[in-house]
Amino acid sequence: MKKVLLTILAVACLTLPVMGQKKKKPLPPPVEVKYITPKEEVTQLPVIEELPEIHSAPTRPTESQTNSYSNNKILTEYDMVIGEQFKTVKPVELDKDAMIIYDYDGSLKSFNLKTNTINWTFKAKDNDVTYSRNKFTLEDGVLYVPFINGEMYALDHKTGEKFWELKAGLKNSQYFKIWINQIPTINKDLIYITTQYENSNIYAFNKKNGQIVWNYKLVYPYNHLPVVYTNDKVYTQNAPYVYAFDANTGREIARRDFKKAMYSKPISDGQRLYIANESKTLYALNLDNLETIWEVDLPESSVDQRIVVKNNTLYLTTNHMFYAIESSTGKIIWQVKPKQDYNHSIQQLEEYNNKIYAYDNGSNFFVVNPKNGKIEKEIALSNKAISNIEVQDQNTVFFYCEAGLIRLDLTSKKEELIYMRNSINEDARENYIKLIR
Repeated sequence: MKKVLLTILAVACLTLPVMGQKKKKPLPPPVEVKYITPKEEVTQLPVIEELPEIHSAPTRPTESQTNSYSNNKILTEYDMVIGEQFKTVKPVELDKDAMIIYDYDGSLKSFNLKTNTINWTFKAKDNDVTYSRNKFTLEDGVLYVPFINGEMYALDHKTGEKFWELKAGLKNSQYFKIWINQIPTINKDLIYITTQYENSNIYAFNKKNGQIVWNYKLVYPYNHLPVVYTNDKVYTQNAPYVYAFDANTGREIARRDFKKAMYSKPISDGQRLYIANESKTLYALNLDNLETIWEVDLPESSVDQRIVVKNNTLYLTTNHMFYAIESSTGKIIWQVKPKQDYNHSIQQLEEYNNKIYAYDNGSNFFVVNPKNGKIEKEIALSNKAISNIEVQDQNTVFFYCEAGLIRLDLTSKKEELIYMRNSINEDARENYIKLIR
């Protein structure tokens, strides 16, 4: 016990001198503040009565209050949208002597059919846009035109002047493709369209100013077919998926997964949604939940965009055959195979005034009776068609070829080149033309 006490006492004695060395430092004296009185009076600056007018660059539109259902509100350089309005969108009196040509070099032209002259030409801002790949919509004399790089314009169809412009995605490159095979779908004040690649959204834009109303990110980037509107809903395909959205808010109402990619244009008669897969199956779907009402397996594949519905009948083509199908049951009314080389596949289908017009990539032009499928006319074309078919009347149709615009007389079978391009581009394809009417 004594040894323990002596040890504690020794340690305490050794520690005290060290602790005594840590003295507390005194606080520094307060800093003296000196106030300097200016020798001269301070000159008062003049007050600016009016701010100068500033011409600023286009800015990103403010987010719409109706976009609460979006799954992609934080937009990136790939899907951000900027825009600018130049004047108020208003109806334009129709120039019925004009045809609008969306040329395969990416330029938009108004062509006068009486004088055979160009009224005006419009091009995208981006110089990398050297081909078309899209279509336009004409409503109340206003053209709504998407370009492959993400630019879209509302134009006066008589003058080519801009009402507004927008750009989806901030990147510019010949490899950066936003819109492919799109045609703006319009209902009331909204424009609906889907995008490709890194963007991969469905957008609803205000047609009066080009601003976003809502957007929704799709699962896959393969969105190269137009959307369809019916009964306050918008429908789009997205590889194996088919979506239904509330047209006003963008709320996803239904989404259905199929075993195969749904690579055909969806269409509707207000009662059902009709769409085909990349193989041979054609579906009629419920508009509310996308459940199958009927499905039919066709002899061939590849419906693509060659499908229309009229008078409770679906008219469509596969690669080598024409079909009429009862829209309520899926029953095939008739099917016809034209006498053509098997290597030639049907490229276009148009229905106008109770006639079906089509052509194949072997330069064969067809006029088909929709009642019985009878091929009433088959014309061997001298010029290879690369556009849609515009029907003026029962005797006259227009199409575009590599060299320019062709007027085809269906009675005499004569082709007339009424507009000749200055040059022919490589890989000329996918023009779009429209009569103003």
